[in-house]
Amino acid sequence: MRTRPLPRYAGIDLLAVVVLTAIAISGFWPTFAGYRWLVVAGAGTAIGMAWALLVITVRLGMDIVLESMAVPYLVTAGGVALGASGLLLGIPDADVVNRVLAGTATSWTTMVETAPPVDSTGAVLLIPYALTYFLTCTATAMALRSRRAAQPVVPLVAMLVLVLFLGFPQAFSVLLQGVAFGAVALLWIGHRGMRIEAGRQADPSLGVVPAGRFVAALLVVGVIAASTLPFVDSIAPDRRLVMREVVTPYDAAYIETPLSAFRRFRDQGPDVYDNLADRKLFRVKGARAGTRVRVAVLDGYDGNRWYAANDTSPTDFSDRFLRVSSRIDNPAEGDEGLYTFFVRSRWDLPWVPTIGAMRAFEFYDDYATDRLPDLRYNRSTDTAVLPGGLDVREDYVISAVPVADRLTSKMKPWPVKDEALHDAAAFLDIPAQAWSLGARTPMQAVFRIADRLRVRGRYSDGAFGWEQQFEAGQDSIRLDEGFVNAPAMVGNDEQYAATMALLANRIGVPARVAVGTVLGKFGVIKGKHLGAWVEIRVADGSWRVLETDTFMGHKAPRRDDAKLLPVRLPPERQDQPRPTEQEQPQDQPDQQPKADETKPDEPLPRWPLLLLLPAAVSLVPVAKGVRRRRRRSAASSAAYLGGWEELLDTARDLGVGVPASGTRPAQAAALGVPTTLARDADIAVFTPADPPPAGPFWDSVDEQRRRLASRSPAWRILLAPLNPASFFRRR
Repeated sequence: MRTRPLPRYAGIDLLAVVVLTAIAISGFWPTFAGYRWLVVAGAGTAIGMAWALLVITVRLGMDIVLESMAVPYLVTAGGVALGASGLLLGIPDADVVNRVLAGTATSWTTMVETAPPVDSTGAVLLIPYALTYFLTCTATAMALRSRRAAQPVVPLVAMLVLVLFLGFPQAFSVLLQGVAFGAVALLWIGHRGMRIEAGRQADPSLGVVPAGRFVAALLVVGVIAASTLPFVDSIAPDRRLVMREVVTPYDAAYIETPLSAFRRFRDQGPDVYDNLADRKLFRVKGARAGTRVRVAVLDGYDGNRWYAANDTSPTDFSDRFLRVSSRIDNPAEGDEGLYTFFVRSRWDLPWVPTIGAMRAFEFYDDYATDRLPDLRYNRSTDTAVLPGGLDVREDYVISAVPVADRLTSKMKPWPVKDEALHDAAAFLDIPAQAWSLGARTPMQAVFRIADRLRVRGRYSDGAFGWEQQFEAGQDSIRLDEGFVNAPAMVGNDEQYAATMALLANRIGVPARVAVGTVLGKFGVIKGKHLGAWVEIRVADGSWRVLETDTFMGHKAPRRDDAKLLPVRLPPERQDQPRPTEQEQPQDQPDQQPKADETKPDEPLPRWPLLLLLPAAVSLVPVAKGVRRRRRRSAASSAAYLGGWEELLDTARDLGVGVPASGTRPAQAAALGVPTTLARDADIAVFTPADPPPAGPFWDSVDEQRRRLASRSPAWRILLAPLNPASFFRRR
């Protein structure tokens, strides 16, 4: 087989492809854990360039490279990226090829749904392999065969954009991925341009770059800079577009929360089969007594219940429920500890108890590890979700850092309020204002509100006897009329925590609801140990715990308790209505005797209200009569125009279709009236001389109105005087 020698400067082109590929693919450095992804990317670069060199050398052309490069990918991807052995000499079998095809199609979503860093194992390694193989193969073929200086840079720019799009908001290195990539690309394009120009002039030496070629190179650099502009945080301070924002994350908003199911954790009597009050749920090993265990953190409210939301922060990507790798990038200050959760009873809620800021998660036994891909973790709330819950023996081990959670009234809250929660708590505006009066700081206001809730309220799970009237729920009606403004403010952790968090948000202090427990001496968690508290965001961005005892009373309600009055603002704080008339001067004597001041006001009679309906109905025909009289009494041509308008309005009130536009003869034909009537109106309107009196014309109009009515149904004739359609007709 005849071969084609490589061009004179092929080594420079191949070196440029390798350098630009290395710069582009380096953006995956914070995305993957370990170094295997780097080896896979290097293998993809080498195999892609080798395939392009092979095809070009045997004189098959650049188009053959592009059409056939899928075959080497399917042959090599299984062994290089997936580690599959395949058949003899590494040739993949059908199963390996299917895994490669499926992984290439789905691994992109898996990677962006995983909390960083992503483990360098499995199908996600097909991403760096596919990018480097296909794009370097294409760039190499273009560099060796294309006569256009900038064409080989295009696939490498595409690689850079895809790496940035698949990565994180913060670019790995703006200097490397922006400046260095652009500089190398510019030098390469300039060098290729000089070679191509010298070749056209049959000069083997490199000459000076023409001005046009240099401008073209600058344009290419400008395109590269514009491509990277949306991905550089220093230039665009807002969230840049990445695939992690495009892909819809796991939505935990619609799953049952421990707060909504809170009465399952309290004694509801012997007939409730799924009650968890006295059931041992978990035993935690490795944690000291007093360690706080979170089951769920709820940071959204829709008027019906608190729920776990995604994307609650406009500046952070950690507020999503993502898959977990062997390690989770979850920064926190403190000593990392190892905690084992032994599942003692069936836990059918999808919320997985955790401690502090979790950095690793694994199942204790190997048989449950196949459930790990279903686990989702939210680094902003430090809560985990596993659909289907946990069964007995599905024990798990977490590595986590317990975080500081102490809250005092001297701390400053986060300065930016949560607008959505602030608006959702509007129905509690009066209690929020009334109970925070006298506070000097927002945090003092939170503690004042908490104290009012504790003193005013009573505690009941609504399980037995007359207390069953105190129902579960956290919707706006239950928290307002059924709790804060009820004659007896009675509820359990569900109502107290839901209300306290809303009241805090209403005064501008970010707050959310959490469900969990504080471990006892033996680390055993029963259903009755679970409680709900409120977490307040302070100025340093951390979330601190407002203890349940701060805002929740423990006194049981009694039948003879005095009824509570609805919460009201003091008179001096209520909005003063504007006076309807000018106030009299103080030195002016009263016009009425003092005896009249003590006389009670007599109620106004209500019978005039009965006249409102017939008065409203009569407005339409009265207005039509006034309009008709004004039109007929108009001077000269205006009377003709008014007569024609009266005919059209009658048709509209009768429900007869009238052309919205067109000449008057066309409208006359559509209505079935003589066209002479339309011509008379046109002559009167468009003739310079004064037209004859409009009396005969109006008589003809009235005759045609009667004919229109005679062709309409009886109910149309009866309702036509009351139909206001003609008042809204476009003229």
